[in-house]
Amino acid sequence: MSPLRRLVPALLATALLATALVAPAAPARAGEPAARPLAGLTFDRYYDNAALEQALRAIAAAYPTFARLESMGTSREGRPLWVLTLADPAGDRPPADRPAMYIDGNTHGNEVQGAEVTLFTAKYLLERRETDPWVAALLARVVFHLAPCVNPDCRERFLHVPNDEHSPRRVLRPVDDDRDGAVDEDGPDDLDGDGEILVMRVADENGDLVDDERDPRLMRARKPGERGRWRVLGSEGTDEDGDGRVNEDGPGGVDPNRNFPCEWRPEPEQGGAGPYPLSEPETRATAQFVLAHPRIAAVQSYHNAGRMILRPPAARTDREAGFPAEDRALYDELGKRGELLLPGYRYMQIREDLYRVHGGFVEWTAHALGVPSFTNELWGLFGWGTSVVGGDLEALRWNDVALHGAGFVRWKQARHPTLGAVELGGWRRFTIRSTPVDFLPDLCVRNALFTLEHAASVPDLAVRVVARARDGGVERLRVVVENRAMLPTVTVWAARHGLLPADGVAVTGARVLAAREVEVPGAGPVAVPVVEGVARLEEGVRGMASRTLDLWLAPDARPTEVVVTSRLGGVVRAAVK
Repeated sequence: MSPLRRLVPALLATALLATALVAPAAPARAGEPAARPLAGLTFDRYYDNAALEQALRAIAAAYPTFARLESMGTSREGRPLWVLTLADPAGDRPPADRPAMYIDGNTHGNEVQGAEVTLFTAKYLLERRETDPWVAALLARVVFHLAPCVNPDCRERFLHVPNDEHSPRRVLRPVDDDRDGAVDEDGPDDLDGDGEILVMRVADENGDLVDDERDPRLMRARKPGERGRWRVLGSEGTDEDGDGRVNEDGPGGVDPNRNFPCEWRPEPEQGGAGPYPLSEPETRATAQFVLAHPRIAAVQSYHNAGRMILRPPAARTDREAGFPAEDRALYDELGKRGELLLPGYRYMQIREDLYRVHGGFVEWTAHALGVPSFTNELWGLFGWGTSVVGGDLEALRWNDVALHGAGFVRWKQARHPTLGAVELGGWRRFTIRSTPVDFLPDLCVRNALFTLEHAASVPDLAVRVVARARDGGVERLRVVVENRAMLPTVTVWAARHGLLPADGVAVTGARVLAAREVEVPGAGPVAVPVVEGVARLEEGVRGMASRTLDLWLAPDARPTEVVVTSRLGGVVRAAVK
């Protein structure tokens, strides 16, 4: 049976029970890994909203001390926007004091596999921590907020209603596209009942297309003097409102990745922008959740397609935005690691290498909140824009070999209620943009590993007191604040634009009167500003670096510990002995 045919029963099994996802815990034998309570949570299917909720509840039930499930809001149609938060309670500091990472998927309704990658990441973290010290250390140091699907209304439609590979994309907001007083009344129709919205063509000797000699499934433009054979009518559908046009007023909506309040532009300058930033319940809930969790120090948002690892800026080039070279070097390093983990993926800057995006999510998190952020464009077969007109033969060859031909519907006759005889054909869903299920596990593993590499790079702060002395009748502490990970606590962009509060160094039981950095390369000792008894490190702590400070305390000081507080690095403490 072909891979795509196997997809059908998987999609129909929407009433997946949590008890089927959680395998009974069995004692591990000597030398074997510990029992895997989530063995039933597999990635040979796409989970619709009901099954996705059951899977998330199963994870929370199997790991009650590690996982917390909550809804950060509801969609326009009232579906929960689930967030699963993971943290090892045995870490060296409370979860609220640790840096965090936010991961989401399915921003666009048709870009479904991001939910599966996010779900896989949760399973990977919880199961592998028992056998992999690197994963265990990561889960003990970083809190993970995982939102598998932030567009549940359109995910449900993509999985259960006939669609092509590109729709439905936006969050739903009824729109009168043809200005006839009715909304969303004339969208695509599945004429032959096969569950797909295909390309529709009619025979026409005056048409501009002929059969492609390379493969009869494709068409090409006719040459001068050559008689035409076909005319393409667009997507499969009918004229439901009787205005003489087909599919001109389908489901309306707002593009959630054009609706965030950074570099936002109104319609028509930016298609899909919506009436105002955060106008949609889905984007508003996402923004409110991120703002309510200020320790988020890394962001990953999964989209499709094209096999890309994308970084901001999205609305301007690096030069136009004045993007700092120091920050770019950090992105470049993570991007190179991503290309190692994801063969065939390209690390790219959104505006320069792809297209301009106003109001994008990772533009907002990176350049309004100061959080290093990536978007991975998952899957993407041979450029993913493969068409029935002049399409890539390599895509058809891949379909024939890997999917036994099931990804492309050969042209077939159908009856149209007003046009008469037409032919339908083209690419199915779960081929070009959305991953066929047989290839889904590999996609999940590789993208999750890249995202965890990003998580491992968030600031890893430590502080220690290295000396205590009397200095002219005033007590002085010498402390070292160290960042043992790659990313700084404050990026150069964030410092330049004042996006983050300064890292603070305070002393419990004492008020800091003055502070200086002991040795700054090329400058010697440098005074550090002190505000309300707290030394302020305005530029944070760079990655894989440390800052040594002298702190002079008030005469009545009874210091017990040094406390470093960083928005992205968390809170760390060291006793004063």
